[in-house]
Amino acid sequence: MIKKLSLLIITSALMLISIEDVVANENYFLDAVVFNSSDSTDGRIDVYLVVPYQLLTFEKLGENFVANIDIDITITNENKEKVDFKHVKKTITTSDYRKSQGAEAEFYKTFFRFGVPKGTYSVSADIKDEFNGNLYEREREVTVIEFDKFSFSLSGILLLSQIEEVESKYKITPFISDNIGAINSDFFAFFEIYNKNEPKKVKIAFRLLKKDELILEGDLKEVDVNVGKNQSFVRIDASSLNLSGEYIVQVVAYDISATEHDDKKVLAITQRSIKHQETLISFLEEDINKAIKMLRYIATESELEKISSAKTDDLKREKLSLFWKELDPTPNTKFNEAMNEYYQRRKYANEQFKSYTEGWLTDMGMVYVVLGPPIQVERQSSMGNNVEYRIWQYSGNRTFLFADKNGFGNFRLERPYLFNEKYRYNR
Repeated sequence: MIKKLSLLIITSALMLISIEDVVANENYFLDAVVFNSSDSTDGRIDVYLVVPYQLLTFEKLGENFVANIDIDITITNENKEKVDFKHVKKTITTSDYRKSQGAEAEFYKTFFRFGVPKGTYSVSADIKDEFNGNLYEREREVTVIEFDKFSFSLSGILLLSQIEEVESKYKITPFISDNIGAINSDFFAFFEIYNKNEPKKVKIAFRLLKKDELILEGDLKEVDVNVGKNQSFVRIDASSLNLSGEYIVQVVAYDISATEHDDKKVLAITQRSIKHQETLISFLEEDINKAIKMLRYIATESELEKISSAKTDDLKREKLSLFWKELDPTPNTKFNEAMNEYYQRRKYANEQFKSYTEGWLTDMGMVYVVLGPPIQVERQSSMGNNVEYRIWQYSGNRTFLFADKNGFGNFRLERPYLFNEKYRYNR
């Protein structure tokens, strides 16, 4: 018999993309999973939200540090009509300044539940930081089926990074991100099985696809299914694959007589999208020389030479790891704020300032990685020679002038003429 899963999130271990696993455009994490509903609606959408403290602005209030956020969750149907909406105002408080700055990977988590009829929906989450006015947006699309029409069906898939057995029950650690590249091992797909008829045995397995190409198949696992709701999971170990890009994970339930993946014996299928994006971990494991090259805006020539001159890739990884440890502003924690910020800036620059080379290697990318986002951006154009200008203003009355003289978006630094500063973490 399968053991009923206890849906208790392990708060201290909730899987976030941490310092070694930076994905800059994922400033907070949203997941939406469809389950059968116990009320009159066809199904329900469970919405999970995780907001790292490092995203927010904290202000000192008495002995504590406080951040205020507004959360809007909106459910819209295929016709762009609003089906449901929830608004939450949250005050986040910590007495530890380091945690307010992102140390120890602290985060705020919340959960919403929506009952909806069958259909395809867009789930959008907007978070507004009241202290700095920044608005962060995420969106996911889900499909709700009419579960009661089927004698046997599967829920949507919730990704997990860990399952722990405690007192004959399972505690699960949801992984609130599509990017499995941030998990440095195997992961799990959690789902529910709905059975209207008599108890039965079925076989469960996963399939991993990229577009229409089958990448990996899991072994068939026999599962006892009771009448009503059953909870189960499959373990997915894709660590041996060189993954990159977007994928589909399917969980397939087969008739008990199936001895292999056989479409003729499928009882139900559920699936979700995942992706595998580059992380620092993947650079360290797959292309250490690329990881070293990324240090050009923080390391000196002698430091780069010391790391790159190591005789083996393993020694290079050790020296690179030591380099970042020496710059860690909170060495007693697992979270390295300096490295996190540096690679976030590099990732953003690579996406926003592409030209003839990678975005982080352009003049704009260089300034952005070293100094961060400007406090003001001004656009100007010269009618006489068709030159486009961008003026970046920083604190301390610092100004950077970039010019695109060929009309292809290749903005070169005009003033100051030379810029050779290095990134330093200043918080």
